[in-house]
Amino acid sequence: MENKTSKYIKYAIGEISLVVIGILIALQINNWNEERKLKLNDLQLCKELLNDALADSIFFQSRLVGLNQLKTAARYILEKPELRKPDSIILEIANEANGFFTYRGFRYLSTVVSNGKSYMQELQSKSVINALRRYNLQYDYVAGSIQRLNALNEKELNPLQKKHMNDFILLKENPNLETLNMMYDDEEVQKSIFLINDYINDTLNHLNILQLDNRALIEALRERIKNDL
Repeated sequence: MENKTSKYIKYAIGEISLVVIGILIALQINNWNEERKLKLNDLQLCKELLNDALADSIFFQSRLVGLNQLKTAARYILEKPELRKPDSIILEIANEANGFFTYRGFRYLSTVVSNGKSYMQELQSKSVINALRRYNLQYDYVAGSIQRLNALNEKELNPLQKKHMNDFILLKENPNLETLNMMYDDEEVQKSIFLINDYINDTLNHLNILQLDNRALIEALRERIKNDL
């Protein structure tokens, strides 16, 4: 009887051990599947963010070109009359725009920023998350500086452009340096452009930093994608 009882106990322990091992294996397989799903989801999110970051890079580069044109125009207006040249870029801008500046502003919402905020909780790579946080913060700085520049442009230049509208019309009909100098040497114009030039420099500084953060994010995303191949 004791031998039978001992055998039953050993059998029961063996059965329980098999059940426990089976449960542990099933849990491990489930964990592996969950980790695999998280990695696949993370990989897909990184690929989407990479495409968004590359699109941002192209757009930001176009804004840099526009802002540098504004900077050239502002520098030309603030230049001494005798140093201005009739073939300067500002003459082309004035003729085409019937105004002091031609600028489209920053009417663009980065998909990296809009998507990244919802992706943040699902991303797995710490390097990507850190790069994305820096990117979002710098983007806010750029957007804010652009808004201030646009508001200042509207406040300062719009009244001046209305004031000199007839001069711009004459300049378009007959481009000449005398008419240009007469407008640009206006004391109100000089004060406004001097102030706007500071805002342009501030915006350019933020945008140049954002370009660096953009490249850092692209590098982090590419590294994450490459590690999964």
